[in-house]
Amino acid sequence: MRMDSATARLRLWLVGESARPTWLSDAYTVADGPEHADVAVLMPGTPVEALDDRRASAHAALMPVINASGQSMPGALCDVASLQPALLDEALGVARPVVERLAQLPEIDALADTAALMVLAMAHSRQTPIQATWDFTRPAAVRYAALRGIENVRELLEELAAAELLVRERFDCIHYCPACDGSRLNVREECTECRSSDLGSEPLVHHYRCAYQARESEFLRGRSLECPKCRRALRHYGVDYDKPGVVFVCGHCGAESSDPAVGFLCADCGRHTDSERMDTRTWWHYAITSGGVTALHRGVLPHLSLEASMARGPMGYWVRDFMTLLRFEQAQARRYQRPLSVLILRVHNIEAMSDAWGGRGLSQVFAHLVDVLSECLRQTDAVTARDHVVYVLLPETPMAETEVIAQRLRETVETVVASPMQITVERSGGVDGLSTVLEALTD
Repeated sequence: MRMDSATARLRLWLVGESARPTWLSDAYTVADGPEHADVAVLMPGTPVEALDDRRASAHAALMPVINASGQSMPGALCDVASLQPALLDEALGVARPVVERLAQLPEIDALADTAALMVLAMAHSRQTPIQATWDFTRPAAVRYAALRGIENVRELLEELAAAELLVRERFDCIHYCPACDGSRLNVREECTECRSSDLGSEPLVHHYRCAYQARESEFLRGRSLECPKCRRALRHYGVDYDKPGVVFVCGHCGAESSDPAVGFLCADCGRHTDSERMDTRTWWHYAITSGGVTALHRGVLPHLSLEASMARGPMGYWVRDFMTLLRFEQAQARRYQRPLSVLILRVHNIEAMSDAWGGRGLSQVFAHLVDVLSECLRQTDAVTARDHVVYVLLPETPMAETEVIAQRLRETVETVVASPMQITVERSGGVDGLSTVLEALTD
């Protein structure tokens, strides 16, 4: 993105069919479309969808938006109450630093990992975290308004966070439907027997003298209370009787319970699920890290590509999940005296391959490496990657047997991987020896 250097004015892309004031063209540089503009202005009365339809490129999607439409637009850089020179100048003052930061970035549309780089560019250029917000027009009930138009955005954000290019801050933990994955749910109290929501509550009455306790309706005689067991009148609360609690009565089946059940009814697919069978999903805000800024300016995400490629493989795990599994296997091996080993594959020429093949070609090389691991390993083994290193966890495998596996990996990499990948394979075994692997993954 480049500003109009001749006039040092931001170039405006006016989105909408409303009449353009004369002063607007006289005071500002107006571009014909998003390709030659720095800032988008959503004109009065223009629907937000008119902007979405024309933001196909990364340049247009990252462009700051000044919302003068009079409608709500989550994700806009700023809103102006009306299109007046003073208000527009103030909004452009907010937009200028964003445009300047975007101008320092490589052309994202020409790079591999375009969507991931767009996420990083959005967080970096705005200098604010990518915020999760409630949006009940969507089945998930949550959206990232700044990233509108990017597909599978939550999975992408999690991948960037796992690669330590973004850091997470908790937004909320939300239940979701096991049938359709949606979170538009009605949470309700239900009958413990038939799961009907037709519940009523009624006070319990306890008669001190004969110790009889039942629903208040059993004691009522007109407007007075009489014990149905001993037939004595109950006149004074706290002297003759008390009300120790309430009972819930189902209007459908008549069952009574002291505590109702809790159920979830999905508003999208109609599926009913008991509370104990519901799962939750945690949503996060995401801020860019220094590593994310560096990767963004380079325009290449090798760390993301390697770790993401391994994690998506048949035996793949993200680093934090792999560490949990490794600790569990380490404890099992220590307790039951079982063998446990790890292979460490170091890829020495990722930068050289990136320079020679580009980001997209590098991703294909990593995909070939995933195929090699799938062919050479067992389904019970586990794989992850951190920086330029791939870790392979081999349960029930003594150190003496790992050399055969390591040699098979070396030979298969040389045969299958198209690009000349330079790797070395190290072996680590024993319960205590694997502690160094955990330390390496933690650093």
